[in-house]
Amino acid sequence: MWTLKTGDQGSSPWLHSVNGHVGRQWWEFDPRLGSPEEVAEIERLRQEFHNNRFQNKHSSDLLMRLQVK
Repeated sequence: MWTLKTGDQGSSPWLHSVNGHVGRQWWEFDPRLGSPEEVAEIERLRQEFHNNRFQNKHSSDLLMRLQVK
């Protein structure tokens, strides 16, 4: 589902760092990971968040709550 990427320049020539990207980390979504049921649940929650993004506060983000479990 989610993979943690750390300290990597990747293929971007514009991304550079004086300390070799130490401390740089981000999460990347990979739909190939996880069971089909988990992926379907993630997609449902993403769509629900998209539909209600102007009415609900960020603390009601069910996708975030699913990941924190």
